[in-house]
Amino acid sequence: MKHQNDLELEYNRQIIERFKRIIVLTELEVDGFAEFVNVTYSHIQGIINGSRSLSQVLARKIGKKLEFDGSKIFNLNWQIPISIKNAKALALFKSHNKSNTHYFVNTKTDRSINAFIIERLLPTGYLKGDPKYLKQIRRYCKDEFGRDFTSDELSKGLKYAVKKGLLQTKKNPILLDSGKLGDRMVDVFFN
Repeated sequence: MKHQNDLELEYNRQIIERFKRIIVLTELEVDGFAEFVNVTYSHIQGIINGSRSLSQVLARKIGKKLEFDGSKIFNLNWQIPISIKNAKALALFKSHNKSNTHYFVNTKTDRSINAFIIERLLPTGYLKGDPKYLKQIRRYCKDEFGRDFTSDELSKGLKYAVKKGLLQTKKNPILLDSGKLGDRMVDVFFN
């Protein structure tokens, strides 16, 4: 049985992950997100690294700007809506700040598959747990981020993340289009 402290630590860790997920969905860098919600960079960074807690006030402020009930960030049973990336206030912020390229993730990740994997894909938690096949990761990147990578470029980027110690890989039988497993062994990725 877990102690109360362990439960609180786990809850706080999950809140941080949800907060990071919101930032990922906005497609803003941390400094861009800080500017968008009108708080300091160090405040946002403190929440991300766990040295500060996300307050109800800031959660509601984020929710108002992204068109959802911000207090629901604290409800682990509630899924963060992908639709937040289409919020009017976010679109307006992006339009008014398009010359501040350091605010936007895509200005860096459009140039680098490695940056995309490390800064966008890994924080989503998609690769945690069960190993994923390259075709599954490609589909996720296209569905979630609108990024359609070739198998070759995505494979190279994932192998770079393995080399950096951010991902693990192993060999599994190939996953055929029919859903069955084939004879050939291919890399699968997880962390």
